[in-house]
Amino acid sequence: MMKVGILGSGAVGQSLAAGFLQAGHAVMIGTRDAGKLAGWVQQAGSRASAGSFAEAAAFGNLLVLCCKGSAAEDVLLLAGNDHFVGKVVIDVTNPLLFQKEGLPPTLAVGYPASLGAKVQQLLPESQVVKAFNTVPAPYMANPRLQEGTPDLFIAGNDDQAKTTVRDLAAGWGWTVHDLGGIDQAYLLEALAMLWIRYGFLNNHWTHAFKLLQK
Repeated sequence: MMKVGILGSGAVGQSLAAGFLQAGHAVMIGTRDAGKLAGWVQQAGSRASAGSFAEAAAFGNLLVLCCKGSAAEDVLLLAGNDHFVGKVVIDVTNPLLFQKEGLPPTLAVGYPASLGAKVQQLLPESQVVKAFNTVPAPYMANPRLQEGTPDLFIAGNDDQAKTTVRDLAAGWGWTVHDLGGIDQAYLLEALAMLWIRYGFLNNHWTHAFKLLQK
């Protein structure tokens, strides 16, 4: 059993928390207001808890950053750098810039920069792996859509950390494709924009990507 600290209490955080709990791990969700998760904790069971960002970061030996991209730097600051040292950090964020209601967001950063690379820069003693940012929350820990199972793309500098993430994802049913170092995170964030653009154009939010091979 692992202890997983999830930094972000929205749909993504709760979906991943459910997946980790179902796999037998203990989970603490970190948020600015732990009280709002009292109902979730009661419903999720004895291995689930909620606390501050710092408490969740200290709790987990595996950490998941899944707050809004615009809040990522703030959340890491509140969580405390010391709590990340030596740990694998799954970065699920996307650097989205919402400029006008009803219109698709744009990327706040783009090639060759990325939020994934920025997170690794902010956490130099952690092993950051970009993953799960190109799929909707309900399918992150249950990747089964009506037309099949999509593929998961990851990027990170540490091979052992990527193996950890690959094994976790495979346990949920994912086929995982490693795209290289964290400098390739811009590709995953751009792929998320393709997902978002399609959603806005078609009013469709239950799609995902599949890499087909001969």
